[in-house]
Amino acid sequence: MEMIDQLRDGKTKAFAKHCFERYSPEELNAASEGAPDQDEMAHWEITAGQWEEAIAAALADHHSQG
Repeated sequence: MEMIDQLRDGKTKAFAKHCFERYSPEELNAASEGAPDQDEMAHWEITAGQWEEAIAAALADHHSQG
């Protein structure tokens, strides 16, 4: 989880790890093309920018694993 480990914000990092473990690359790719999920943002207490950063990091780490 190289990209996730580089995230500085604790909440963003925690959400990114959750996304990496729970969602497939296809699901993350679809999420990245849409609007940030308001329910997840509220649950994780993160902003839209943090949500997008976490999704991108989780997706990048999936791709780096090949």
